[in-house]
Amino acid sequence: MIGAIEIGRGETMKARDERGAYVIQVLQGVLMMAVIALIYSSAKSTYAKPCELQTALDFIYLEDSTHCKYNAIKEMSGGLLTFGIFVLCWNTLRLVLTTCIHWKKIGKIKRTIAVITVIVGTCCIFISNLALYISFMKEKETQQINDYIQLEKKMLLVLEHNFRSDNASSNDETSSAWNKFFLKYECCAIREVQGTTNDFDNTPWCTTLGSCQATISQIPKTCCKGVTLTNYSSAPSSCHASVTPGTYNSACMDQLRKLSVSSIDEYHLGILSLSLLFSMILQIIEITVVIMLIILQSCCGSESQN
Repeated sequence: MIGAIEIGRGETMKARDERGAYVIQVLQGVLMMAVIALIYSSAKSTYAKPCELQTALDFIYLEDSTHCKYNAIKEMSGGLLTFGIFVLCWNTLRLVLTTCIHWKKIGKIKRTIAVITVIVGTCCIFISNLALYISFMKEKETQQINDYIQLEKKMLLVLEHNFRSDNASSNDETSSAWNKFFLKYECCAIREVQGTTNDFDNTPWCTTLGSCQATISQIPKTCCKGVTLTNYSSAPSSCHASVTPGTYNSACMDQLRKLSVSSIDEYHLGILSLSLLFSMILQIIEITVVIMLIILQSCCGSESQN
């Protein structure tokens, strides 16, 4: 009778171990899918087209890339990609270890070492995952809204101090750079031009020298619509002299706002955040299941000995 009970207990423990093994394997399978999603989305962010704001500002010798939306996330996505690949490799190894643990294909000492390795390794991965998730969400929240007021003030100050000519080929490098900037990005001034009173009024070009000071022009010819580096000098007077609405380009700040966004799709960021969060939840569940199985095995083992 006692022998039958012991056999029944052994079969119950074996069935429980099998169920536990199945649960852990399923969790690991789902976790690997979450990691693959993390690798995919982080790779997309890593190789996304970079923010072009600094490239544009280089034209006028102004360094300020702090307003590049998601620029920091693009920079950290390489680390997320490396982390995702590492976790995928670890999960593959862990799948082998947990299979050996729960199906008892190795000795007791090796099995104990495997258990400790799985728990410690998973805990380390979880802590790293948590740190990356917090850092990612912080960067994402910080860069949702960009304040361009300081950038606008800085650009206006540089324009007012350095713009001396509307000649894109002049010896004045800064003035020439501004004119090429207007042509390349098809924009005019910093703020929207409203008429003959505009951002150029306080520049040397209008106050001390140049065609603006001589009242021949009110805005640079390079601001006119449809002109290029080869024909801007023939721009119609209705544009640069009369400043007729519809003949000149829009404000440069409007263009810079568009250039300040890295080509990272919003849904890729959503996949990144969800995959990081989901993998953490699965890791917590898996650690809990493994520990519960170890406790149950210990308790049942003690009872069978008694």
